[in-house]
Parts: sequence; structure tokens; C-alpha cells
Amino acid sequence: MLDRGYVGKILFVDLSSGAVSMEPTEKYAVDFLGGRGIATRILYDHPDALIFMTGPLTALVPAGSRMDVVARSPIANIIAGSSVGGEFPAMLKFAGYDGIVVLGRAEKPVYIVIEDGFVSIESAEDLWGLNAFECLDKLAKRYPGSRAACIGRAGERGVKFAGIAFSYRNLASRCGLGAVMGLKNLKSIVVRGRGSVKPYDPGKLMKVFSEIYKHIVSSDEYTRFRDWHINFVPTILKLGMPYFGDYERYWDDAQEAALMTRIFMDRYTVGRASCFSCPLRCWAIVNYLGKTLPTNLCQGTLPAIVFILKVKDPELSWKIYEKCQSEGLDIMSVAAVVAYASRLGLVELGTDQILDLIDKIVDRRGEGDVLAEGIKSASEHFGVPAIYVKGGLESWSSDVRLFVGSALIAMVADSGSVNRALYAFPEFYYGIKKRRAEEVAKKFVGDERASHPLMYSESKVRLTILWENLHILADSLGVCIIAFLTTPLALWAEAYEAATGLKTNEEELLKAAERIRTLERIFNLVHGNVVDELSPRLFEGEHKLDRDKLEEMKRLYYSLRGWDDNGIPKKETIAKLGLNNLMKLDLF
Repeated sequence: MLDRGYVGKILFVDLSSGAVSMEPTEKYAVDFLGGRGIATRILYDHPDALIFMTGPLTALVPAGSRMDVVARSPIANIIAGSSVGGEFPAMLKFAGYDGIVVLGRAEKPVYIVIEDGFVSIESAEDLWGLNAFECLDKLAKRYPGSRAACIGRAGERGVKFAGIAFSYRNLASRCGLGAVMGLKNLKSIVVRGRGSVKPYDPGKLMKVFSEIYKHIVSSDEYTRFRDWHINFVPTILKLGMPYFGDYERYWDDAQEAALMTRIFMDRYTVGRASCFSCPLRCWAIVNYLGKTLPTNLCQGTLPAIVFILKVKDPELSWKIYEKCQSEGLDIMSVAAVVAYASRLGLVELGTDQILDLIDKIVDRRGEGDVLAEGIKSASEHFGVPAIYVKGGLESWSSDVRLFVGSALIAMVADSGSVNRALYAFPEFYYGIKKRRAEEVAKKFVGDERASHPLMYSESKVRLTILWENLHILADSLGVCIIAFLTTPLALWAEAYEAATGLKTNEEELLKAAERIRTLERIFNLVHGNVVDELSPRLFEGEHKLDRDKLEEMKRLYYSLRGWDDNGIPKKETIAKLGLNNLMKLDLF
């Protein structure tokens, strides 16, 4: 039995029957690694499941803090995938499981308790109706030393961009995973474990651990986070991120808003923090009006509130941030939906009307009930076009019209949002680090022009595919993508060998990423059948995508992935990747 690096067991909980069972991790580990990979494979057999899956390096390496949460998105009808850190993933392994697969639906609200391998299903009647923070606090008192995953009221009520909170800071927020959990009448999962994760070769792993740590702390990312907590909103302006997107390309008060936000962060930031075993410290701890709340600075959540919602007052932007976090809402979707609502005259941006509208969305009152279904559904209801990406999902962070690689990934994505593929993509920092962006593009695809945000080219396609694969590996191994990209892939291969005893190398890892990526495509063809298209609005106006050129890049992407002109994996690709044993392939 494979029980090194991995714990060796995956927990299955059927809420309809109350049955609890287990499967060996070994059944999936060799071909699909862990995390995102194993979760996708299990979802293929159980398309209505909600899956929490750690990786073989979770709890064993620097920044090995991650797990993937995977289901079928209620908003996009494709795989909903979100990588989450904090301490829950490691605690799950300490409690005796590599992952949790939740099946069925409970008749009444429940929560699952996992303690050192023992599992129970408890009534959540006293938790139902609490926001995510209130639920986390109550369970922390009830189960000292535990970690929990909770949904807020938005998840209970099926708001289609509700997420799952694992702490005040860590959310699996994209694609409606909280709504999936609410549909199952599952309020929370509590884990408490006193076990450990044993590596196959402790001596080798200790040596690799040290090497990975050195790479992380000597990286530009590590240095950047030293003052990122104060400067990250002004930096957004320097990056040239088109945050104003569908709503206005420019905002006259943007510079002043950035300065005021910087002053606010300088005044109220009291510390920094990291997820389990990570040296990056990319969380700012902010104490405002006697309440402490972290904000994650490797994402664009607070800048999205400031710039998309045109909130010049940093105290108001912080209140909006706190409300979204406490309700377990995806801030990127909230920003897009509220900004869209402003075009309908339902809210005035930059005012506390935003807080009132968020309450209406959570409570599903009035127009809030329509907006809770997501921006594409709302645009169809109101008859006013909106911007969205594949499957009707709200775009992550910035408008994709000025980032061609991001637009391509947003069009072909099979596992949630574009941020699942493009963290630190060279085109994003081209505006402030042109030479560095060009060096990275030259190194990986032999063409520095691939780093240019508006470049339509074969090399841009190759670079996006590589970035997709690297993200898949980080998500499947259980490592934070920020740290993952600071360190050569060869070292991660060594860490995997030392942890599990399974032989691998860079080539084999990249092949595993290809296998996982193609399985995601197969799942969506079988269970989702969502076409690779973007909102027509992205091809209109002063700043627009070139439809013909993007379609040409899409066809090239299919070809390089080994798919046909319709985006269907070819039989030889399926055979090469060892996926031809899946029984449902004959459906297409």
C-alpha cells in the first residue's frame, strides 16, 4: 500500500445514506499525482461529488500547504476547481486522509467531523444561518485545535459565486463551490488530527527541502512581499492592469484611490503571515476598528474592490472586503456583478450602496436574486450585454482584452477560472519589468515577443500551455504556485521521489500534467459540453480582441494539446496518455 508522502486513504462520505467508506490513494496516485489530478479522476466517476484533495507534497515541503477543491460548477457547467492553502490541508493528512469525497445530499443541514481517522456526521441546525466567520469561530470552540471548512449564508442559499471558507483568510472562492456545498446541505467539515506524514526517504527529503527553501527565499517573489503589503494597490496601476474593463477603461480618481489605500494599509497593517510551512508571508494582518482580518496579497481581491467598484474611501473598500470574506463570497465575481448592476442603475459605485446590494444578493432579495445567479444569467434577464468568459463565469481580476494569453486561457479553460493557469505569466508584468518578462519568454519558448500582452503568435500559445501545465503540477502536488515557480522543476521531481518513493523526472511530471489537462477536457465534453467561447462584448469597442487571430490561436492550442479541430482529444493522444481505459470515451 502506498503510504509514504501520501497517507494512503481517501474518505468517501455519502450524505444521502450516511455511509462512510474508503479507497486506497494508490488506485489513482501514479497516473494523477494528487490534488487537482486525483480529484479530477474521481470526479469523472462521480460527477456530482464535492472533492477535497491534498497532494503528495502537502505538509512535507516549503509551501506544501495546498489542496484542491473540485466539483462541477453550478455557474459555468464545467469543472469548478480552486486551490486553497492555510492549515486545513495539512491537518486533513494528519487526521488520516489524503482527501474527502462528498456524495449525495443530506435531508437536513449537517457537518462532517474527522478526528484521527474517525468520521461522524452531525446535525448543523445550530450552525445553519451563520456567516462563515461565525461558523468557523463556533466550531473552533467546540473542537479545540481543529481546522474547519465552512460556507456562509450565500452558500446555503445557492448564490452561484459563493465559496468555501477555511479560515478568515483562505477561501476556495471561484466557480460556486460554496453553492455546491450548500446544495448538499453540508455546512462544514471539521478535521482534527494528531498523526504525521511519513516520507519514503527522510534524509533525501530534508536535503531537497533545504534546496527548495533557498530558492524561495532568494526569489524576487520573496523580496517583493516585504513591502507589497503597503504598495500592492499602487503597483496595480503601474502594471497597467485594465481593472476598469467593461465599465470604463479609465478612472480619474484611480491615482488618489491607490494613494489613500496605501496610507490605510500602512496605518492598519500590524503583521504578516503565511500558510502552513511557507516562508513567503504573503498575508497582511490588518487591525481596523479593533477587528483583525488578513488580506491575501498574491491575489487582486482588494484592488478589484478599489478599482472596479471605484471605491476611493479605503475604509469602505475594507468593509466590502470584510463582508465578502465573512459571507464566503468570491470577491472577483462580486466586483464584476456589482459593477454590472451599476450599469443598470441598481447601485452607485464608490458608495455604501454596494454593501446594501451585497446583502440583497446574499439574501436573494429583489434584484439580488437575479444577480445571485451570476453575470451571464443576469445579462440575459435584464437584456444588457455583459463581459464573461467560458461558461458565463465572471472574469478573474482584470479584463482579458489587453492580455491575449489570458484571453486564450479564458476561452479554453476546463477547470474554472483563468487564475488556475496564469499566475506570474510574463505578459502581466511586461509593463513594469519588460526585460525580465522577455527573458522568461525567451527561456521557455525561444521568443521574447511571447511576453508582449497584445502578441498573437504560436510562441504565445506554447507559453500559455506551459504555464497551464506548471499550475496543474503545483495544484496536484500540493504546493503553492508562487513558491512552485521560484524553484526548478527538477527539484520538485526530487521532492516527489523522496516523499513517495515513486520514480519521476521533469518529463514525466509534464506528461502527468498533460494527462490531467486532457482528462479535464474529457470530463467537460462528457458532462458539461460547454463551448470554448467568450462574451461577444470582448470583441467590441475601442479595446477589443481580434476574433480571427484568437480563433487561430485556439486551433493551434488544440493541435499542440493533441486535440482535433473541435477541441476533442484524438484517439492517439488518449492512448499516449493512458486514458483509453475510461469507459465513457465512446460517448464522443
